[in-house]
Amino acid sequence: MTVSTTAQIKQSLVAALRGNTPLKNAVSGFYEGFAAPNKPYPFVVYNMVYAPYDFAWGSVILRTAFDVYVFGENSVDANNVDALILQTLHNADISVSGQSTLICRRVGDLSSQDIDEEGKKVYQIGGTYEIWTDQPDA
Repeated sequence: MTVSTTAQIKQSLVAALRGNTPLKNAVSGFYEGFAAPNKPYPFVVYNMVYAPYDFAWGSVILRTAFDVYVFGENSVDANNVDALILQTLHNADISVSGQSTLICRRVGDLSSQDIDEEGKKVYQIGGTYEIWTDQPDA
């Protein structure tokens, strides 16, 4: 078996988010890196932060971290959507193709405010999630 990249982990993360119906209904979409201009609020953005490979005794542990956050026009909505994200991902047993999931856990909070291209105040609320997987190194 060939060692997998982090693509399957990212795919599983997004599938878990989209699989939560209340979360999916609360946002206009899920985007990697950034959302296109003029997307309606709130929406979710995710970025991979790091992904070292640990090789040991015939296996590979991928220790990935993703920032997952919501952009919203008010802090209450942003915090409510963030709570749905936390409920979905913290200690979740996400299924990663070709890999065994060891942990999926929120390890930090993120919070920021900014002004968007239309001059509106926007809240960015979320967290950093570590996802560790194991796979054979053969």
